[in-house]
Amino acid sequence: MRPLSAWTGALLLCGLALHFGWPGDPEPPAAPAPAAAPVQGLALLMLAQPAADTPYSPGRLPPTGAPFPAATRGPAVVDLCGLGRMPVGAAAVGLTPPADNDDDAPIAVASLQTLPAPVGEQPLAQARARMLAALRQGDARARVAALLLDRPAADDPAAQLDWARTVLGLALQSGDPAALAWATEACGPQPDGAACRLGLIHARLRQEPDNAYHWAALADEDPSAADDAWQGLLRARRWLERPQALVLSSQAALPADLPGYLRLGLGTEVRARAASLPSPGEGFVLDRCQQPLPGRREQCDALAGLMQHSDALQTLTEAASVAQAAGWPAERLNQLRREFQDLAHAPPAWQADPGQPLACASVDAWQRHLTQLTQVGELATLRARRSLQP
Repeated sequence: MRPLSAWTGALLLCGLALHFGWPGDPEPPAAPAPAAAPVQGLALLMLAQPAADTPYSPGRLPPTGAPFPAATRGPAVVDLCGLGRMPVGAAAVGLTPPADNDDDAPIAVASLQTLPAPVGEQPLAQARARMLAALRQGDARARVAALLLDRPAADDPAAQLDWARTVLGLALQSGDPAALAWATEACGPQPDGAACRLGLIHARLRQEPDNAYHWAALADEDPSAADDAWQGLLRARRWLERPQALVLSSQAALPADLPGYLRLGLGTEVRARAASLPSPGEGFVLDRCQQPLPGRREQCDALAGLMQHSDALQTLTEAASVAQAAGWPAERLNQLRREFQDLAHAPPAWQADPGQPLACASVDAWQRHLTQLTQVGELATLRARRSLQP
């Protein structure tokens, strides 16, 4: 008989424990409580942006709000891809049973965060450690990603400074535009943060002089370079931000034997981390396009089109502002704004079953989504999915 793998054996024991009950689980309440209100679960959380004042903390999932909803009443069953379906005691994960006289009342299904530790936080922590170890053995971009996902505590200034120097050294050594953009966060602990950020932007421009995103960043960081930045914007041939690069790098480092539901959990963490990274706005472009100068409308019309075909969904909002300054007709402007709203509020491509967002159907859809992101970027991926919808 072939020996069980470490993952399979450990999770099988956890499954048996879940099936027969967790020691110390209290009895369910005698009187039924009101049903939990259905909410979007872990899969939808992957699309959400964290609040600006919520610091990222490695090892802590972003808050999920209420537990997941399920479509039917009865014993709560969690479908964990790579582990299987298993009943979970309501008291163990804070579930609320439906009222006896309500056949359609939803019953909450546990999120990854509310699962018992042996199938939730414990294997997630082990998976996170394996991911970081693999990233540390990769190329310069991967090693910068590992450092971003494992930043020292804020109350240790010496460790923060050492971390920042390592990040900056690796990013500059790599010459990788994504790593150079990520490294902007490492300028915070530096004595001259402005000079640090400017050096990273110039390094990005040396690698991609035709990328308008870098020129906009230059103008935002150094107003004295505004004229040079404007000329660079007019010469640019693309607007490339790579908003999914950190997620793609981290997911590529995951071991092949990792259960799928943990892949989704780590994807949630990394998406939250990526959203917390500093990113320059496009305010400079809008300011220039609002200047009533000869030929400015034609220049800004071209820039709005460039932004409309960027690789980042969020750039569409800036594109609409620039397009308005360029004099686009109302119908065309409204079409651009509606597209952003439709794409931003569409259910995630990997939400195969809202009641069981950690099942294999969702994991498979997540993997297909990542493949498409690698090939064409975020905005084109979202547009392609929308075109396939009835």
